Amino acid sequence: MKTKILLLLLTLLLAACATPPPEAPTTTVKLVTTAGGMDDLLIYHQSLRRLSQQELGRELQVLNARQGGAMLAMQKAMVLGLTHDANDLARAQAQLSTVLNATDSDAVALKPLAQLLVSNYAEMRRLSDNAEKAGQQAKENQRRMDQLSEKLEALKNIERTLPGQAK
Repeated sequence: MKTKILLLLLTLLLAACATPPPEAPTTTVKLVTTAGGMDDLLIYHQSLRRLSQQELGRELQVLNARQGGAMLAMQKAMVLGLTHDANDLARAQAQLSTVLNATDSDAVALKPLAQLLVSNYAEMRRLSDNAEKAGQQAKENQRRMDQLSEKLEALKNIERTLPGQAK
């Protein structure tokens, strides 16, 4: 009887030590879709980055001659954003605000990119303003330094001309 119980316990112990069968692998497919035209706009932006300022100006003239909706406004904003001019950045933000305020399906699909560009252009304007202020401060500091140097030279000349100076 004891041997039967012992045999049963050993069998149960061996069964408990067995590895479970491997689970069937589950595969998940992540569906990546882009909003209508977003890929085209990103490719367009990459092509714009290779253009000179003159070529950007010509591209802007071509875009201004066309009639269109949200896609055209985004293209204009991208060109204006690359001209490195504070006024053009403001115009780019105005173009993007028309996309953000529009309710048609094309504009709704482009709103995330428009929001990204608006914040990017706002940061560019802030940095441009800061750089301009720093440049003005540097010019002012240089002017003050020149004035102080002139005063120092004038004082040195006065000191040299004083009678009774031991040299």
